Amino acid sequence: MRVYFLIAVIFSVFFLYGSYATKLTIKNNCDHTIWPATQTSQGATITTGFELASKASQTLEVPNSWSGRIWARYLCAQYGRNFTCVSGDCASGQITCNGAGGIPPITIVQFTLASWSGANDFYSVSIVDGFNLPVSVIPINRTDCSYIGCLVDLNDVHCAEQEEFEIRDQGNNVIGCKSACMAYRRDDLCCTGAYSSPQTCKPSSYSKEYKGFCPNSYTYPFDEDALFTCTGTDYMIKFCPWGQGLA
Repeated sequence: MRVYFLIAVIFSVFFLYGSYATKLTIKNNCDHTIWPATQTSQGATITTGFELASKASQTLEVPNSWSGRIWARYLCAQYGRNFTCVSGDCASGQITCNGAGGIPPITIVQFTLASWSGANDFYSVSIVDGFNLPVSVIPINRTDCSYIGCLVDLNDVHCAEQEEFEIRDQGNNVIGCKSACMAYRRDDLCCTGAYSSPQTCKPSSYSKEYKGFCPNSYTYPFDEDALFTCTGTDYMIKFCPWGQGLA
């Protein structure tokens, strides 16, 4: 009898914690191919990289309790056995990143998904590690949850005029925008050293400028106005929300 009881408990726990999944649909609205990538910080690993043609989409079934980040790579190519990207590369040498994170500057979408149905998901967009493509996150069929993102192409409106922030490709096109931390390597801008707490690390003039362009995105590590919640929904992650060609 005890065995059956334990089996019933295990089945109930699995049903509650293991069967719930969130659908993350990644849409490439850019006028060029991208290679989305993921990095898991908690939970079961999901696909870590794939090719996505212009205007195409792919849906990921993400298990409950998953926490991690999603970003896009572009200007990618296969050279012999080595796959590499000019923007957002994870240096794995493959289309899959296999647990590696992206090389800044990259625009990052972050999720911490609920452990059970009815609990809150947490989601955000971060340009703390710089910017490479505009992105939006849309809770599907929920008008009471926030549509967020960094919708402005900072490569055009910000970095093209500030040499210390810009990343250019071999054709001299601006393809990425550094954070102030990446540009200047100062503790007060990176929230490191003596500035590694919310009490000591405050928004800088640079992060405030980015906030003006992307008001609901993280612009420095302790940004208090950039974390959003929603319950019981799936999400659309759209790169180049308004459409865009290469910078």
